Amino acid sequence: MPVVKTSLSIRPEILEQIKLRGQGISTIIGRDLERLYTLYSRALRQVNLTIKEASFLVDLLNGTLLDANSAASLHWEVDDGIKLDGLDSKWGIDGAEFIKKIASLSEIQKLALIDAAERFWKGHEGKEFNNWIIECFMIKNYDTPEIK
Repeated sequence: MPVVKTSLSIRPEILEQIKLRGQGISTIIGRDLERLYTLYSRALRQVNLTIKEASFLVDLLNGTLLDANSAASLHWEVDDGIKLDGLDSKWGIDGAEFIKKIASLSEIQKLALIDAAERFWKGHEGKEFNNWIIECFMIKNYDTPEIK
């Protein structure tokens, strides 16, 4: 399989974790990222968001930087988005139920949602909103009326 050479900067504690996992830093990083992205895909398929719920999340997370530790509190971010910005009304969803839905997710599922929102914002230019939401969040049931 062809590879692309690149350089990266990495925190020392992460580099130590990589070294604990075997020889060949590039190989370990590539393998681990492949594992992580596979887990994200599987987690997204389990969450089963609607277009409106995913739209709420991309709106909420636009420009937000959440790390692995803060991802566990995503439901509190959702709660703030409802209380402070009325995002539940904006996107036509039941805010209380959505908070419960997000709170019930595993940490990997929450991280996968954050990753999907980041991918949405990175690649949304020139793409049709609903189609890009469906692709980024792996939405299966999208008979929701089109969002303008």
